[in-house]
Amino acid sequence: MFAPQRSQADRKRIIELLSRESQLPIEEVAHLYEGELAGLNESARIKAFLSIFAFRNVYETLSRRRPK
Repeated sequence: MFAPQRSQADRKRIIELLSRESQLPIEEVAHLYEGELAGLNESARIKAFLSIFAFRNVYETLSRRRPK
């Protein structure tokens, strides 16, 4: 019922992908992603898909920052 947290390697790949897509430094993206994941983790009862939701939320945030 409850999924284990993503491995550190998975988190690193997600952050690298977001960094590449947004053309922002890894450190900045890591801060955003980890903060989003921590916030979701606080209130979630089932944690199976938190990394997906965190990815989506950070991706959307970064997309809004890009010049059009």
